[in-house]
Amino acid sequence: MRKSDLLLRKICSSLMLLCTLYTAGCHKPDKAGPKEDPGGKDNGEANVWPSSPPAEICGNTQLLTGPGVAPPGAIIVQAGNNSNVNFKIRGATYWFAPGVHTIGGDKYSQIIPEDSSTFIGGPGAILDGQNINHYAFTQRASNVTIRYLTIRNFVAPRDEGVVNHDAGNKWTIEYNTISNNKGAALMAGPNNIYRYNCIKDNGQYGINSCCGTELNEVENFVLDHNEITGNNTDDWEKKIEGCGCTGGAKFWINKNVTVTNNWVHHNKGVGLWLDNNNRGFVIENNYINDNDGNGLMIEAGYDARVRFNNFKKNAIVAGMLNAQHGDNFPVPAIYISEAGSPRGFNLKTSPMLISKNNFENNWGGVVLWENPNRYSGSSGNTHVAGTIKIKSLYDDSPCKSGVPNTIPGSVPDKFACRWSTENIVVENNEFRIDKAMLGCVGGNFCGINGIFSEYGSFPEFSGYVIPWRITFQQDNVFRNNHYYGDWQFAGFEVTNPDGARVSRKNWTAPAPPVPDHPSADNRPITFGQDKGSTYVK
Repeated sequence: MRKSDLLLRKICSSLMLLCTLYTAGCHKPDKAGPKEDPGGKDNGEANVWPSSPPAEICGNTQLLTGPGVAPPGAIIVQAGNNSNVNFKIRGATYWFAPGVHTIGGDKYSQIIPEDSSTFIGGPGAILDGQNINHYAFTQRASNVTIRYLTIRNFVAPRDEGVVNHDAGNKWTIEYNTISNNKGAALMAGPNNIYRYNCIKDNGQYGINSCCGTELNEVENFVLDHNEITGNNTDDWEKKIEGCGCTGGAKFWINKNVTVTNNWVHHNKGVGLWLDNNNRGFVIENNYINDNDGNGLMIEAGYDARVRFNNFKKNAIVAGMLNAQHGDNFPVPAIYISEAGSPRGFNLKTSPMLISKNNFENNWGGVVLWENPNRYSGSSGNTHVAGTIKIKSLYDDSPCKSGVPNTIPGSVPDKFACRWSTENIVVENNEFRIDKAMLGCVGGNFCGINGIFSEYGSFPEFSGYVIPWRITFQQDNVFRNNHYYGDWQFAGFEVTNPDGARVSRKNWTAPAPPVPDHPSADNRPITFGQDKGSTYVK
């Protein structure tokens, strides 16, 4: 992001004339904006992350107010009960007049668009689910556009969504306020573009980009300039412990997704969560702050390029809860769990890159973790999914033998059944922490970066095999970072045998050779990480 962009965005917030001129940022057209990929390019400066939110959308009437008159040829939809409106005209444009619109009194009342249809809200147009209707826009039409509507009070069931419920292809959703719904505000499908939306205070997810099939993958999804805030109001992780079913935005089995210039904040859980066989992500120029859980979590998947983001005050709620329970497992701003960029599989970004981000007063920094008991087909894995190494993302049967947690002998390399935390570079980031501000002075719960696993209890990967591999044999590297404040580290295991963290001296001292027979007696104490990094305490 150029510094001139930041200045112009500030001007845009107060001067409508300049907004219309500066079409790359604060533009507010009556028709769809350009569909080129907004991400994937270098900033042209060394460390330039957004110093303020790049997408202050919620309540921004300059951006969210639709045209005061219907576009030529549009079908005018008057406020009130629209259950008798024919929304199934291919290629039609519908203009919703100002006021509150409803779509009927049945829970399954919904709008089912036809191909190439467009839905535009006039000033103050609201589509209201009345806390009765489950869904607003559904089914699989392609080239649907929705803009300038407030969509509220729909009650989608858990794991379902209100808008684009069936993950239609080539939907463009922009300049909407989608808030106070149950379930997910939006689902997402292939070639979707979601931009300049306020996605706020929904019951489960802001966005649930799920899930694709081998023949119809969710790919080429662009999420740009959205404000995603306050989601998971129903606190599903408390209702179903360990469900992993919340987030500002969650992605399942997505490919080549661009997440840029969003403001992701104050969600009651993880901000952005990539779960289960995602690959080819570009996550850049986002402002991610004050989420109760991790700002970004990448789990059981593959490559991502994470650059030029600003992470502030994430994971404090979850970190304090761990500390209160005496749980030493680090709670970082970025949490990588069984994910990486294995070589030889034509992945978009190799190595996975976490670079040129700012981390400021989060509970922790970046953690690379791998559970030795989690692999395809094991009871330690929560999804029915294979790995890219066995050439089956949607099927775990190649790794099942019929004997619980046992990989069949027909698999020549049992490590092919693992999602490995491998080939990840964490470089040129700034890590800042003020433990007094966070309320964790004197303990070893906050301010942690690390690479570690734990003793494996399943026979396939038992003992210390995985801790040695993730820490020293899978090309995971921290380097050229800049630390400010009291930072400690976790290496090989969550803590040292005495419960202490790894000191900076031991974190950076040369790594030992990997033993032929790992045991409790030859655990490492030095790690060879963060070469070229600086420390100011």
